[in-house]
Amino acid sequence: MKRTDRKKQSVIVDPVLIIGTVLSVLLAVIFYVREDTAQALGTVAGLLGGVITLQVQTLLKERRRIDHETRVGTMVSTIEKIPWLPDLMEPMLRAAKHVERQYKGTPAEDACRDAFEECLRTLADLERGHFRTPYGDNGVFLRLIRQARRQICVTSVPSVDLDWWREPIGREYWRAQVDALARGVVIRRVFIYREWTPDLDALAREQADAGVKVRRIHADRLSPALRVISGLWDDSCGHELSYTAGGEAVYDTFTVSPPDIERLMRQFEMIERIAVGLDDPLSPDPVA
Repeated sequence: MKRTDRKKQSVIVDPVLIIGTVLSVLLAVIFYVREDTAQALGTVAGLLGGVITLQVQTLLKERRRIDHETRVGTMVSTIEKIPWLPDLMEPMLRAAKHVERQYKGTPAEDACRDAFEECLRTLADLERGHFRTPYGDNGVFLRLIRQARRQICVTSVPSVDLDWWREPIGREYWRAQVDALARGVVIRRVFIYREWTPDLDALAREQADAGVKVRRIHADRLSPALRVISGLWDDSCGHELSYTAGGEAVYDTFTVSPPDIERLMRQFEMIERIAVGLDDPLSPDPVA
């Protein structure tokens, strides 16, 4: 019963059908009443032009509707293919809709758009295999250390992180590396230093005694671009610490892009190759 009602409604509201029926009746009346064939044919031509215009307009409208539904369907399908995404998208869209309705024209609307644009920028970086975390956030590092199965290759810049190693967050990081060593993971570390102090020597020897393959190199033997904290976990992820112009650490940049990981590995191996062991003579002279 309901299906019949829907059919009747679609027939009634179809403008092309209504206009076509009216024009057909009008043409029949014109041909019946008028005897002048030329004028009648001219009227027919004009009416046919109108019908064709309406048909084209309807087809274009239908095409736009189909394109819109296809786009929406593709978006929904993509969202549903990522298991955790629907639970996030629903409240996000609900919040955006509420802001658009309740606070339209206010700074809240601009802030809402900015939030989505910032999310887009983050996702664009992720699409290239890059992501960032604030400096001092240990979460990603600990997860990467626990997932490592073969080797970890890292550089350390004591002028930046010597005190950090002694803080609780640094000790937690070190304990995770000790656990990795116990699993058979090889850890290679190069200290890039300005001054080899007793505190730094104690830190380096603590790590060497635990099984880390430790080397050291004076900063003047490297170009400025290489005097940074970096890391590699197997062939799965790479890291570089980003600094301000004043040398202050601001955030950690990670990459899972194979070309970036390959570049970081070549960079680390070059640094390690010209570095020296803990018991070798210090050589502050820059490389020619």
